[in-house]
Amino acid sequence: MVSADTIRTAIGVIGNGTALVLFLSPVPTFITIWKKRSVEQYSAIPYVATLLNCMMWVLYGLPVVHPHSMLVITINGTGMAIQLTYVTLFLLYSAGAARRKVFLLLAGEVAFVGAVAAMVLTLAHTHERRSMIVGVLCVLFGTGMYAAPLAVMVRTAAAVVSPQTKSVEYMPLFLSLASLVNGICWTAYALIKFDLYITIPNGLGVLFAVAQLVLYAIYYKSTQQIIEARKRKADQVAMTEVVVDATRASNNTGY
Repeated sequence: MVSADTIRTAIGVIGNGTALVLFLSPVPTFITIWKKRSVEQYSAIPYVATLLNCMMWVLYGLPVVHPHSMLVITINGTGMAIQLTYVTLFLLYSAGAARRKVFLLLAGEVAFVGAVAAMVLTLAHTHERRSMIVGVLCVLFGTGMYAAPLAVMVRTAAAVVSPQTKSVEYMPLFLSLASLVNGICWTAYALIKFDLYITIPNGLGVLFAVAQLVLYAIYYKSTQQIIEARKRKADQVAMTEVVVDATRASNNTGY
């Protein structure tokens, strides 16, 4: 008979995979930044926020804080390295006030996590107390990380899911599905051997992902109609330009 610990480990491994997909999802954006040598209008805030979240979860998973949490350390350590790469690219390809802002946020996060680690390890002398302090902070930062895309989704819904457009063209379906699977995996992982601090942010992440998928399903049909209409219009414009060019060429040759 398979033990609960074995099932929990298997689910955690799957959760590591889905979380890795989420961490790597902005890669196309950063390829664009690298090619253009400019961050343009992109914001560093989501990546700085995710970096802080990953650093806090690495701290939470340390054996001196919350023993037997190696899967938490592996994925968040990987995520920390990935997000640090993104933030470094922002520092390289931004300038002036934008660069200073990113640098100050990064320095502030490192100082904050270092201070929390020092205080927890020196003032809290049991695993339970250390887990509680760091866990509460992880819940706050993890919930904020999940809630930020929801706020964007609400604003997007108000803008693009209107009676006139009813379009969800720019809401990434794959990312929403990955968020759902990731949230389910880590919620199940936390429930098998109950961990309140992992359950809360990931449970909320499941709800947020479901909300996005419901919105996508409601407006999928109208979105396809809008895309087809735009394609037909583009074809008509291209045909008109061909006719105009042919007319101009005919006039220039005197026929």
